[in-house]
Amino acid sequence: MCVRCICVDVFCVLTRLRTPYILADAQERAVAVLAGRPVDASWDAVVREANQAMEATAKKCCFQEQHLNHRRGFFPALATGFSYGGGQKMPGNFCNTPPNAAALDELCQSRAIKCIAGFGCTAYSLYAPKVHRSTCALLKKLCKEHPTLRFNFPNSMFPAATFNFGPDAVCIEHVDCMNDTCNWCHIAALGDFDANHGGHFVLFDFKLVVRFPPGSSILIPSSIVRHANTSIRPGKSWMSMTQYCAGGLVRWVEMGFRTLDNFCSQDPKGYKAYHSRLKSRVMERISLFSTLESLRSDAAAPMPS
Repeated sequence: MCVRCICVDVFCVLTRLRTPYILADAQERAVAVLAGRPVDASWDAVVREANQAMEATAKKCCFQEQHLNHRRGFFPALATGFSYGGGQKMPGNFCNTPPNAAALDELCQSRAIKCIAGFGCTAYSLYAPKVHRSTCALLKKLCKEHPTLRFNFPNSMFPAATFNFGPDAVCIEHVDCMNDTCNWCHIAALGDFDANHGGHFVLFDFKLVVRFPPGSSILIPSSIVRHANTSIRPGKSWMSMTQYCAGGLVRWVEMGFRTLDNFCSQDPKGYKAYHSRLKSRVMERISLFSTLESLRSDAAAPMPS
């Protein structure tokens, strides 16, 4: 596990993203990772194939206003997988129109897209192993209770993915407030843009500007870390795919597979105890982040059956 660790106090620019960089807090907890890309001579071909799959999918989809104009920016984006929140009565798979759903299903079957999804999940298991194992166990309980929930990829535990189709999917400064606060979001850059002249990933709270070439991956707690990316040169394309876990899914399981209102009415004592433990639960979740010292041993621990 060859990594570099940084914790900065002033804005700086990282010009290379081949060697992974761990972002650590003041207590030396690994709170994010600039995972880079696999050491694989065929990876450029994977990226080109993923670009072609994204471009072909965009032509098959019909985008409504909410898909084109949203809090992340002004570009076409569609989500697939499963989530909970935004008025849903219970966790469920994303509802897309039949043509869009078929196109997204085909995109998720792309060999290149699956490779990128798997790399993101593997990086997650290496650099946030305890968070990864905890989330896998929680999602296993969730899917046992709701067997119709469907993952996007056989090699990734992330419940949801959003595809930002571009051709200029430049995100404005934002946080993904519906995502779980402790789970990391996997962000993979795609397109044919020149990373020396744009497309940089900006992490405002870390005071970092990161060179983010196509095929690279970054994992951050996107619901609490402000992020964006810079514009690219005209005539080039910037696309991305993200994988994430909605915070509502975590709370649904914690509350006994029910809404907050039902939890309150059906089990008032349990509801009161749940709220009384908010602070301690936050500390428990924070403790799942590995320290730089414990990371290697944490990653080597077996996955619970």
